This record gives sequence, C-alpha cells and structure tokens, in this order.
Amino acid sequence: MSIRFRTSSAMLLAGMTLSSAALAAETSEKPCETDLCRSVRQSWTSVRQDASDATRWTKKESVKGWDATKDGTTKAAHWTGRESEKGWKATKAGAKDAAHDTAAWTRKAAHDVSQWGTDKTPDTAKTGQDQ
Repeated sequence: MSIRFRTSSAMLLAGMTLSSAALAAETSEKPCETDLCRSVRQSWTSVRQDASDATRWTKKESVKGWDATKDGTTKAAHWTGRESEKGWKATKAGAKDAAHDTAAWTRKAAHDVSQWGTDKTPDTAKTGQDQ
C-alpha cells in the first residue's frame, strides 16, 4: 500500500505541476477579463499616474523653491552690500566731521591758551593771583 500511495502521490504532484504550467501559459496569452482584474488594472494605472503626477509636482515645486532661495539670497546680498556701503560712507563722513570738529576745537583752545599770557587772562587765573 505504501508503494501505491507513493506512486499516486507522485502522479498527483506531476499533474498539479503540469496544470499550473498550463494555467500560467494560458494566462500569459490572454489577460484576465473579470471585473476584479479590470478594477485592479485601473487602480494600478491610476496609482502609476498619480505617482508620476506627484513626482512632476515635487520636481516643479523643488525648482521653484530653489529659484526662490537663490533670488532671496541674491537680494539679501545686494541689500547687505548697499547697507554696508551706506554705513561705510556714514562712518567715513562721521570720522571726517569729527576730525574737522576736533581740529577746530584744538585751534580755538590753542588760541584761548595763548591769550592767557596777555592781559586777557581768564578770571580763574586772576582770582588765583589776587589771593
């Protein structure tokens, strides 16, 4: 009995293998036309299309974002350059004005000091001599 069982099992397995190969050959030649198959194909087409659309949208938005970043950086650099130049000009002008003011004050102070030795001595100098 065990021999028969082995022989029949082997034949059963061989038959299943042949029928699955035949089924595979048959399905590759003719696409499935059931409602389920059509629905799956349509869903897969929709998913592929949506994925393509999403990829295109992402690429387009990435390019926009990159362009905006470059434009923003360029504008910021130009603004910084202009403001730096304004600041530098103001600093130079302020330093120049301060130098002129210092020179004018120094001339006036030197003139005043030179007058102390004359009869136009400041009051503080006179008060110190009177006492």
